[in-house]
Amino acid sequence: MYRKGVSALIINDNKEFLLINLESFKEKYFAIPGGGVEQGETLENAVYREIYEELNIGEKSLQFVGQSNIPIRFTFKEIKMTRDGNNYEGSERYFFGFRFVGTNNEIIPRDGEVRLYKWTPFAQLKKYLLFDDQLRDTQDKIKEIFTDFKK
Repeated sequence: MYRKGVSALIINDNKEFLLINLESFKEKYFAIPGGGVEQGETLENAVYREIYEELNIGEKSLQFVGQSNIPIRFTFKEIKMTRDGNNYEGSERYFFGFRFVGTNNEIIPRDGEVRLYKWTPFAQLKKYLLFDDQLRDTQDKIKEIFTDFKK
């Protein structure tokens, strides 16, 4: 069984993407904001909740751009996850795109979960998205959702 999750591709006016470094990661590893969908929660509610929980960014500071209806599925290599009495062999991630219309002062990384955040141009994502297939998958979803990056 695969656990449903959401990922938020957030772009600013400088065409930079918001990345986070989680406390559970080594300092050089980053990800895009997101997390698991709770029981009974819609994908849309989950993505807004995760953005708020991780970075204190409310819906008023986000302009919805689009979403990918085709999730990216990955299987956990070693550790299986147990949540809500279910055993999961992997995750199925749904991607959403947003324009950030707030100010950087609003962004407050969640203590104990998010070490720091950074805005990164598309061309420099390769420096920070270092997990297996993470860069390729993220770039593919950016190109799918944001017209500025389509080939």
